[in-house]
Amino acid sequence: MWRRAGSGSLRLHFGAAAGHCLRRRPLLPLPTIPSSSSSAAAAFSPSSHGHRIFAGSVPGPVERGRERKYDITENSLERKYKDWQKKLHPDLVHTKSEKERGFAAEQSALVIDAYRTLSRPLSRALYLLKLEGIQVDEEKTINDPELLMEMMEIREAVSDTTDSKTLEKIQSQIKRKLETWSDSFLEAFHKRDFNHAVEATQRMRYYERAVEETVKKL
Repeated sequence: MWRRAGSGSLRLHFGAAAGHCLRRRPLLPLPTIPSSSSSAAAAFSPSSHGHRIFAGSVPGPVERGRERKYDITENSLERKYKDWQKKLHPDLVHTKSEKERGFAAEQSALVIDAYRTLSRPLSRALYLLKLEGIQVDEEKTINDPELLMEMMEIREAVSDTTDSKTLEKIQSQIKRKLETWSDSFLEAFHKRDFNHAVEATQRMRYYERAVEETVKKL
């Protein structure tokens, strides 16, 4: 169902989560964000070693004792994201050299990608598994006739419905299913039951795509 990545010390790099591989370069002397006890702060707050973007955005070994959390609050996540966007705003570096401005732009893009990764339950779950060295086949089809039949019925219902209220009701039902499997991932991940955690992400993908279908129709 899944495979572990190559051996060696894991490296925490938000560029990998967002699909970017930035070259190692010294960070600009940016101001730090005050620490917070919220779970989102574990992803956004600067480390004690001077890392000033998302924890792990600078290539390096995973810090011991840093808890990897799946259940983060949306408000805390968005607040941290906005804080970093303010600190990386072009107006703050417009008097700097071209190299520094370019680097700040790269870091701003990295913050955006990291926020997108963390803000969606599925992409956040896949990233946490990646940190554990587990690569999930995102195109793997689940051999579950009941689930596949449910997906067909959802697609037909969405396709046949023109009333927005009915579509919203269908979307709400799908989101509840997605949330149920999100909770299943959380429980499995906490237990380090990676087989069930991977299975949860595979089912989450079906429901996430179903939600996307309703969004297109609304």
